[in-house]
Amino acid sequence: MTRFADALTSMLHPGMALPPALIQTFDWIEAQGWTISRGDAPQDQGLHIYPPELVVDPATSHAAFGGSPYGFSDHWETPDPAVDARVADIAETAGDGGRAALWLDDTGKQWFVHLGHDTLGTITDDPVVFLHFLAMGYPEPGALSRTDITPLQAAQDYHGTDDLPPEDQPIAPQALQAFLAENFPRPAAQTARDLGIADFSAYDDADSTDPFVRWVAEVTPPPPKRNWRIFRKSCAPSKGSICATTTALTRSCKRSAAYSQKRNATNR
Repeated sequence: MTRFADALTSMLHPGMALPPALIQTFDWIEAQGWTISRGDAPQDQGLHIYPPELVVDPATSHAAFGGSPYGFSDHWETPDPAVDARVADIAETAGDGGRAALWLDDTGKQWFVHLGHDTLGTITDDPVVFLHFLAMGYPEPGALSRTDITPLQAAQDYHGTDDLPPEDQPIAPQALQAFLAENFPRPAAQTARDLGIADFSAYDDADSTDPFVRWVAEVTPPPPKRNWRIFRKSCAPSKGSICATTTALTRSCKRSAAYSQKRNATNR
């Protein structure tokens, strides 16, 4: 393992492990030089999925690998170490702090899960599917409203138009896609649904059958009366977010600014 894979492994909880496919992919990305380093601590290390010259482009995907030293329940009035031991962040997937994590279910099985601002749910138990999902080029994988739409359709929804100019159309991480196709081939997928990924659930979806959604609902304490939305803070931008002070966040801000400028111009 190279530096990043070793750093991320050190932040995982007992019973968790980075699958070989992730380690091989991380080592390849690090060899390309697509690294993030804010210091010497494990949480200071990260990996982009694009070369540096593309990272700041608003049309690239907001996704970067990196862990966090903060527990899932850190925002609770009484944090629960047993709950924290079941979830470990491994990537940031949206500008609002959405992220992907490893989760251990009640049997000890490891899953890749989504924790977004408004939604959550299992992504897959297959590391290759997880990697291909992040490499599809969705503008914000952690803010995907539906999994049966393409990255282009997701960008159209984001911008509120079906007629996107070339500069606003998603730029896929083509080098990463080529690496995955060579080393971990799968049938071509146009949407996340094609990979077997179901729509994510709202936090208040009492009817969800998703095991991760049900577990979160079970372990999350009732919100204090003074702040009934505190449960949403589990998806607020993490203080340990690898993208918090990197160009990935800058890219997201640029995307929002570009959209606002276009809307203002249209409304004049």
